[in-house]
Amino acid sequence: MSQYSTAQLLRFLIPSLIGVLLFMVPFDINGKNNILIAFVIDYINDVVKPLMVPVTVAVATIPSLLTVLVTFSSLKNHPNRFVQLFNPGLGWTAVRVVGAVLMVMTYWKIGPEWVSHRNTGGVMLYDVGPVVLAMYFLSAVLLPLLTDYGLMEFIGSLVSRGFEKLFGLPGRAAVDCMASWLAASSVGIILTTQQYRQGFYTSREACVIATNFSVVSIAYSYLLLKLIGMEHVFVQWYLSVAVTGLLCALIVPKLPPLRGKLDAYHPTVGKQVKTDRLEGEGLVALGLRRAIERADSAPSMLAQLKHGIHVSLDIAISVYPAMMVVGCLGLSLVEFTPLFKYMSMPLIPYMEMLQLPEAQQAAPALLAGMVDSIMPSILGASIHSEVTRFVMVGVAVNQIIFFTEAAILLVRADIGLRLRDLLLIYVVRVMVSLPILALFAHLVVG
Repeated sequence: MSQYSTAQLLRFLIPSLIGVLLFMVPFDINGKNNILIAFVIDYINDVVKPLMVPVTVAVATIPSLLTVLVTFSSLKNHPNRFVQLFNPGLGWTAVRVVGAVLMVMTYWKIGPEWVSHRNTGGVMLYDVGPVVLAMYFLSAVLLPLLTDYGLMEFIGSLVSRGFEKLFGLPGRAAVDCMASWLAASSVGIILTTQQYRQGFYTSREACVIATNFSVVSIAYSYLLLKLIGMEHVFVQWYLSVAVTGLLCALIVPKLPPLRGKLDAYHPTVGKQVKTDRLEGEGLVALGLRRAIERADSAPSMLAQLKHGIHVSLDIAISVYPAMMVVGCLGLSLVEFTPLFKYMSMPLIPYMEMLQLPEAQQAAPALLAGMVDSIMPSILGASIHSEVTRFVMVGVAVNQIIFFTEAAILLVRADIGLRLRDLLLIYVVRVMVSLPILALFAHLVVG
């Protein structure tokens, strides 16, 4: 360690420790146990709570208007990268405009009921939108503390052998997994996307990591379980979910469509960004050297801040309108049509075979998790069987793919996943998760 100066060590240690404290260490504050970034997000949301809904509407509508202005004017050729945020192409321009219109219709309660109803557009406007606003911004701005100052290189080197043997993935992917488990699925997806674009993952690795390790956070998982009145078995339930997730991570990448993804790096990078291990160098020494080299090459804090703001704006102005479009359509199908009832019919005999009571009522609620991971908890709260509720919410956490947030981020990330890929991965994860969680449910609450 003496080969490194104090300044080099501090440049690695200080940002990395701050990142760990923010994203990975639970704190007990006022009787609540959560990670620090979650407390910060909750505080911001509480302070601006009276303005959160109007701000959500503004974030969806104002950038959409600017997108139309830039797309259909000479500004679309402007070199400034912030201006280019409003030039996403005709397809995304249409999505932003439609999403903004739906947001305004819901806010002012105008138009057809399937848009403005409290259980459709209202869920997106009042329940989902305000919650993720601060999280998107803070995650994009603060995540470089985890990724750009050597922490991933250090941890990745230490766990690389185990992670590579188990999952065939770089060791640094363990940090992705920890960040998403402790923060949010969107945090894991954003983190994975950044690493792919910087040349640390191939397309296949990024696809596998994003669709197998970017689960919803522990805090959000607790909320889902509490909504169905089973928080008394949270520890046993979450251990079951974690084991199920690890088994899915072993099985799902070996099946289509992930099995066929290419081991190609981002076109702007072309090859893996990795330093070579020196002869006789131990894992700790290797990790420290890689960490110091990474920290030395990290951009200034001001440059990081500008980049983080750019990323957060890109996510917010793209995801919010798309989230509104998908959410309104999906939730209206759940609320006003029998579509999910018909789609879930093949699940009923499968669930009955697994001895899950009330399968006919549970299957549509479980499948509604495709729209948003909170839907099984909302629709399944009236199910009497604790075994079935245990499984439903466990599947909702393990499915990872839901179309109000994660799926949109994954398509927008451009890591090699198409919509049909996500649908197939969703089906595979549900089919694999169900029997594992059913076994745990019968053991824990059966």
